[in-house]
Amino acid sequence: MKNSLLFLGQWPARCGWLLGFVLLLAGARPALAQIPTATNPLEINPAAPVLVRPDTATVRRKPTKKERRALAAADSAKRTERLFGLHLTRPQKAGILALAPSGGQIYNKKYWKLPIVYGMVGGLGYWVYFQQSRYIEYREAYYIVRAIPATTNPLPLTSYLNKDDYPNARKETSLTNVYNNLTGYRSYRDLAILISALGYSLQILDAVVDAHLHDFDVSDNLSLNWQPTLLPVPGQVVPAGGIALTLSLK
Repeated sequence: MKNSLLFLGQWPARCGWLLGFVLLLAGARPALAQIPTATNPLEINPAAPVLVRPDTATVRRKPTKKERRALAAADSAKRTERLFGLHLTRPQKAGILALAPSGGQIYNKKYWKLPIVYGMVGGLGYWVYFQQSRYIEYREAYYIVRAIPATTNPLPLTSYLNKDDYPNARKETSLTNVYNNLTGYRSYRDLAILISALGYSLQILDAVVDAHLHDFDVSDNLSLNWQPTLLPVPGQVVPAGGIALTLSLK
């Protein structure tokens, strides 16, 4: 009996380590709650705390002055320039500016071409205006003279055409002459418009080609050089003469 009481008195001390281990497992349970179960690796314990992940959304910001300088340096390395916010090559920019006559020549700094462009555009423009004004004069005069009764003979055109509005048509002696001048000035007007369009396109083409040749190397130090040399010939002791070409890639 005494031994039994002694064993019961020592039981809490002997089983304390077991209680401590149970309490340790109970405290570690929340940390282990996020571990997937063995039956389903993708299943998460609903008792686990919700993880807050960082926001991955990108926020647009205005580039700094240093970044703009780096972008401009990259554009310069690619030989591109800006026009109305667009990245364009030098020929493209020259072609767009040449839509206004002499704009491409000013961009290429070929100021000596300005009198040629202005003279061509001005001369062709006046030619179109001259042919168009004569065509309108003879067309209106033709409609007026055609309405004159056929019994009028001879036909006094000066009596029906005033001097201020029809200074040239009133000099004609017949309706046939008026009609011939009408068709003639109309043909010359169409030809003048066609040549003016070609001249306008020519000054644009000149600006684009000039911009293409802006960075063209025209110095004496060319990339391809040639010089005479002696070339070995298989099976012969004496070499044969030849030409050596040297291509330097920049």
